[in-house]
Parts: sequence; C-alpha cells; structure tokens
Amino acid sequence: MRNHPRFSPIRSVSGHTLLLVLVAVVAVLAGIIVARPLFQPGPEYRAASMYPQARPIEPFELHDADGSAFTEADFTGGWTLVFFGFTNCPDICPDTLGRLATAMERLDQMRVENPPRVVFVSVDPQRDDGEAMRDYVKWFDEDFRAITGDDQALMQLTRQLGALYVRQAADDTGFYSVDHSGMIVIIDPQGRMVGRFPQPLDTEAMIADLFELSRRRGA
Repeated sequence: MRNHPRFSPIRSVSGHTLLLVLVAVVAVLAGIIVARPLFQPGPEYRAASMYPQARPIEPFELHDADGSAFTEADFTGGWTLVFFGFTNCPDICPDTLGRLATAMERLDQMRVENPPRVVFVSVDPQRDDGEAMRDYVKWFDEDFRAITGDDQALMQLTRQLGALYVRQAADDTGFYSVDHSGMIVIIDPQGRMVGRFPQPLDTEAMIADLFELSRRRGA
C-alpha cells in the first residue's frame, strides 16, 4: 500500500470535489482567523488546546454503522472525542485510534466512572459502509462508535469543527487515498466544542488531560 500523505497538494479532483474543497477551505480559514487568538493551552492541561468559551454545534445528521441517525443531540450527556478519518488509512488513523484505545484503557484502570466517548467520523462513505466501519473501530475498542454520511451531510459537521478532507485521484488499481485533518475534537457534556488535541499526539499528556476533563461537568 502506498504511503498516505497527510496534506499533500491536490493533484486531480473533479469539479464537484474541488468546489467542496474550496467551500471547506474558506469555512476553515474563516474559523482559524476567528479562533486563532481563542485557542490556548489551559494552565491545567498538558496537551489539549482549549477555547476560553465553549462553541455550540449547529444541527447536523449523519448515520452510524447500523444506519441509525446520529445528530448533535448524541454529543450531549458526557464528554466526546471526535476524530475524522477512513478505514483504508494506513497511518494516522490507526495510530490515533490506537492511542485513544490506550487512553480509554488507562482511564478505566484509574477508575474513571464516565470516560469520554470516542466517535470516528469516516470521510470516505463510498467505501466505508456500516459493516466496514463497525469492524474497524471495534478492533480498537468495543465502545468506539463510527458515523458517516454523504459529502453534504459531512460538511454540516466538518465545517463547524474545523476539519478538512480531500479525496485524491484513484490510481491504476482504483485505489485512492483521502487527506484529512488529524486533530481530535473535544466536545463537552452539553454538546459544545471546547477544544482539541492537535497532532502529534502525546498519549500520556492526553490521558492526564482526559482525567482532568472527566472531573468536570462542562459548565
């Protein structure tokens, strides 16, 4: 399998894909301009970059591996970690999900009663059907949940969370890769985006931060 470039230049995309990319870039850049002075590591956090103010998530609708609807309401009731990727990803996706699985195991050993939920958002719905997504995330942790949707539905969420993805042109065998954002988005129990874990991840620092977050109610 060829190497997976995390953010290589776009070589060949369709007009529809290019339009999606341009819209996403404009949305993300606008968010960066607004959020740049807002992102700052809190004094009690070792790895997480937190917003001084929580940011509500507007309505969206995707579906999980069983075909059930997944909306902004599913982010409420507990801390949630959201990661974007695809099941054919050869590097950053398995590495990140593996680190998250390690973090959940450690939090369990630390007797954290309500550990964060992990939601994997596939940005490759053409290949990642329900069974593929389910088998993929559960290989890392039985409690991980996977969701996806078409590009229009995905953009309802990605543009709000500051995520980007670009599908590369297929090679002679029909295989294609997907460049995508690698950060882990942190959502509080009230369903608001409050920060992120940027790449490269420091597993031990992330575990310490998640332990601290588990003691908070997201107020």
